[in-house]
Amino acid sequence: MSKFKIKTLSAIVLAVSFSLYAPTAGTFKPDKPVGFHSDVLRMTPLKGEIPNVKDFSLRMRLITIEPGGHTPFHVHKNRPGIVYIVSGSIINHEEGKPPKRISAGEIFYETQGYAHYIENKGTVSATLISADIVINGN
Repeated sequence: MSKFKIKTLSAIVLAVSFSLYAPTAGTFKPDKPVGFHSDVLRMTPLKGEIPNVKDFSLRMRLITIEPGGHTPFHVHKNRPGIVYIVSGSIINHEEGKPPKRISAGEIFYETQGYAHYIENKGTVSATLISADIVINGN
């Protein structure tokens, strides 16, 4: 067997080996926040505002995600929300969909069962304002 064929075969075997052990795109689901800061700006109980929601509050947060930072993977169960990107940009990794860049001035919604994590792949901090409905105390 020629040296060329041996090198080519070796390269193919090496590439296949790496592909078997490398994580598949979209399988990374962080379980802890990194470079993620959240400050509650206001929490308003909805008791007395809307019938039958005595155990819920409307919450607004200022969120900062540092470059290289991310939220943990999470599911929005009984916690709908709207997120506005104030500055910078984020990559939203919604389960079952390709990653999507969302930039300053854009909004995304977190509806019932929405499963995702967000990360900042940029070189500057991303600032977001999140408004959601939460069960009191959470």
